[in-house]
Amino acid sequence: MATKTAPKTFAFFIADEEAEVMKTAPALAEEATEAKALISAREEEHEDAQDHLSGILGSFKRGNDTYSAADLAEARAAVERAALLAEGQKAKANRLAKDAPNVDKSLSTLAAEAVAKVVPYAAEVIPSFLRPTETPENLATGPIVVITQDGKAKERGGQLGAGLTIRSFRLPHFQQIDKRDLEEDFKARGWFIPGDRIYQTTERGDGFMVDVVKVQELVAYASTPVVPKDPSESDVNPVIGTLSAEMVKAFPVQGDMTAGVSFQPGNGANSVGMSAKPRARRFTATKNGTERRTVVKVEYEVSGNIPSATEGAVLRAATDGVKAMSGKFFPGVGVVDKVSTFATKVDSPKYLGVRVELVSKTA
Repeated sequence: MATKTAPKTFAFFIADEEAEVMKTAPALAEEATEAKALISAREEEHEDAQDHLSGILGSFKRGNDTYSAADLAEARAAVERAALLAEGQKAKANRLAKDAPNVDKSLSTLAAEAVAKVVPYAAEVIPSFLRPTETPENLATGPIVVITQDGKAKERGGQLGAGLTIRSFRLPHFQQIDKRDLEEDFKARGWFIPGDRIYQTTERGDGFMVDVVKVQELVAYASTPVVPKDPSESDVNPVIGTLSAEMVKAFPVQGDMTAGVSFQPGNGANSVGMSAKPRARRFTATKNGTERRTVVKVEYEVSGNIPSATEGAVLRAATDGVKAMSGKFFPGVGVVDKVSTFATKVDSPKYLGVRVELVSKTA
């Protein structure tokens, strides 16, 4: 008896299309890179030609007849030639860069988890660098969602930024995807959409619908982001400043937890109720394979700014504020994995030591 084969998923067809693109994409990308690299050489040739022409003209002005009329004509022609070559090289590089297909889907892959959570009834959620050329044939079991990354993602200290287009192919009786749910989930993850530029439309097909959510740019990061370089002091400073702010925000002032909070990266924070000032700080970054752990240890002096801010109330607020650091992302450092307090060398209820451990990947 013949074995019955399972029907191919839409992800299978998307993968086939991607494989076709990948056959030529690396060579096209290399050609575009080489063309871009040649621009500076062409510009230098143009500058050299201009310098040579200026030298000939200067020689004539000094009454020196070393150069002939033919030399002058040749120098002027060389300048024109070099200018045209430089201009042409820029145009060629731009054309090749435009023709080279995007094959990066790092952000669309990252966003797929969020989309799957927002559309749990979807039959498939497929990250890709391609817009599907065909419509899924079988939509009976649920919507098929394709997340297309519109270009190569920009890496910013562990964050990825790029445009996304999310297409949900569905039968009319299935619930449509809602951009507000996506925005809410993105925000809960610490991701953001610059300028809140996210748009939604619904298109009608032959017996099916396509919900299209266009995100002009999504800036996101993984739970363990890739941070290529070890963090510097300037990278770590926002951790210290944010920690200071979370401490003072946790002190309630007439029911307002954030009244008048002011802080700067690397410095303390101040509010109507209390202040937190870092008195000593240090950080270390250690690697285990591709995992990096950055430990930031800060000793704070915390004090009240109003009569009701007793030492006990201030210390409780500071301790509560420390807890809010868990899961926060800091560019160039990573995501806060663990946070704890420790006793400082200064034996005073006004002093609190805080240890923040952030995790990232080196590649």
